[in-house]
Amino acid sequence: MIKINLLGEGYKNDGGISNKKFVFELPNYASFAIAIIVVEVVALIYTTYSMNGVINKLQNEKNNLNTIERQVKRIRIKVGEVNNMIKAVKSLEKSRSRAAKILEEIADAIPQAFLNYGNGVSSADGGLWLVNLSKKGNIISIDGKSFTAEAVADYMMRLESLKDVKKVRFSSGGLRKISSNNGVDIYAFSIIITLKG
Repeated sequence: MIKINLLGEGYKNDGGISNKKFVFELPNYASFAIAIIVVEVVALIYTTYSMNGVINKLQNEKNNLNTIERQVKRIRIKVGEVNNMIKAVKSLEKSRSRAAKILEEIADAIPQAFLNYGNGVSSADGGLWLVNLSKKGNIISIDGKSFTAEAVADYMMRLESLKDVKKVRFSSGGLRKISSNNGVDIYAFSIIITLKG
């Protein structure tokens, strides 16, 4: 009888007990392919992890830029508001300067005799004083009193000669005598001044 050992030299039929382990050998190209697959999987995992870090960093930068952009928009709005306020203040300052100049000219147009009234000038010199003055747009309303009608007429002519004045006229109140005591007459007058521009 012929015995053939199909299991290899390390296997002996000694009651079914073998003293050598079964070894599975792969060809070289299969080992190389598995090594490449393992390296590619490791590289893919590393790249994915790295790219997630880069994406997270870029997302954080984007969020920071969005926050900065919102702050810049708010600052631009505030700068616009401040510029508008500055324009309004300059306009008011210009208007106030013009109004102050006009009021100064109106005061300077009062006849000098009244300004010296405290120095013994009598009512015969034609004293005049203002009681009320208001401005609305290009219209100035003046209420005043005088000892003579001539002083009022002189004052109106002085007002008409001012550079910024377009027209001077009596309002509905006009000129009226309001009292006469001991030979001294007092007249009340209401004047409307129309300014140029």
